[in-house]
Amino acid sequence: MASDPFDTLINRLARREHSRVELDRKLKTYHPELSVPERNKLLDRLIELNLQSDMRFAEMLIRSRLFRGQGRRRIEQELAQHAIDVRDVSHYFDDAEDSESERCVAALEKWMRSKKDPTRDKALRFLASRGFNFSDATEAVDAIFR
Repeated sequence: MASDPFDTLINRLARREHSRVELDRKLKTYHPELSVPERNKLLDRLIELNLQSDMRFAEMLIRSRLFRGQGRRRIEQELAQHAIDVRDVSHYFDDAEDSESERCVAALEKWMRSKKDPTRDKALRFLASRGFNFSDATEAVDAIFR
């Protein structure tokens, strides 16, 4: 690992986008000698250089989670863990190709291919664990378990 804290941050950002909260955690772990103002100064410098952006991170996270078949509620919870206000990034959900209900049906169809004895209850639990809201989940289950 790089001995310079700024190099540590650059190495992390070279691999993928990170939220400010994530980078702060990494600084605490790899450079515990840094004070909070010192860490904030480093993180602010990354933002000034346009090397770190919570909006870019949020866009990447939303796109990848939607592609994996996760529901909006679950993604919103993950964004909250990164201290990103969902209201600031909700337009990324709107830009998605498929609607939430279409993603819900697709996730359920994929899940059912691997199940020998799927039931309505198990299907609803699966969709809830994926972060889909109850109305979309019940519509998807009703459509498939006709």
